[in-house]
Amino acid sequence: MFLDHINLYKEYYTVKSYRNCFSKFKLLNDKKIKDIQKYDIQNIMDSFIREGLKCISIETYLRRINVFFKYVRDDLNLIIELPTANIKIPKDKENINKKALNKKDLKTLLKNLKNNKFYIVAFIAANTGMRVGEILGLTWNDLDEINLSLNVNKQWKVLKDKKSNFGTLKSKNSYRDIPISANTLKELKNYKKNNPTDINNRIAPFNRASIDKYLNPKLRELAGISIHELRHTYATTLISNGIDFKTTAQILGHTVGMTMRTYSHVNNDMMKKASDTISKIF
Repeated sequence: MFLDHINLYKEYYTVKSYRNCFSKFKLLNDKKIKDIQKYDIQNIMDSFIREGLKCISIETYLRRINVFFKYVRDDLNLIIELPTANIKIPKDKENINKKALNKKDLKTLLKNLKNNKFYIVAFIAANTGMRVGEILGLTWNDLDEINLSLNVNKQWKVLKDKKSNFGTLKSKNSYRDIPISANTLKELKNYKKNNPTDINNRIAPFNRASIDKYLNPKLRELAGISIHELRHTYATTLISNGIDFKTTAQILGHTVGMTMRTYSHVNNDMMKKASDTISKIF
């Protein structure tokens, strides 16, 4: 019932992620909803830990199963208390901050990817901070050569009919213009000369599945990162070079609050630099 319900309102991959999450809670399948207790949920969480699942994955499963039980309580009125309340899970400090490459390592990575079919996706991610779906939805008419910018107005994703096509962006903040450098423009134009577009005039005519299957393993092999961490690298570079959080948030398509939380470690680095500078001045 829950999956049928959210299928009307959520994106294809969101529904798929919930379906996958429920497969992890098979121990609950023979229990009546009203009989499921906090102990049952905690027991499954503990089993995840014993299996060696990453803490960030366990946290995701708990968050999604909590959304389900809220639906059962608030929409179906089948329970009064949430069995997911106050569940204990460990925090993985290593996963709080995603990995960001320094300038030298990023340059080396892109050089090693130069002849890879999916090079342009990694290049755009590293030089614009765009999300994968946004990159795949870019068309050549989104490139403003005069004002040196890319207009993000759509993404390439699996729609409700399970076919890939252009679709709306993640949120209203996602609609934005991203400034690019003259070097980035030059690289894009060189790429256009040597690579055909598809019928939709897309810059990177691929789908998300191919990025997950082919590009991400290559990125992990070469630099120990994923495509999303190139976005993280871009944002970290902006902030560490003095671009304020509000401007960075606008470029990323984030809220200011989310940007400050995600990149607080960069802010700490900037404070340390400020402290060092103040010590030298005074």
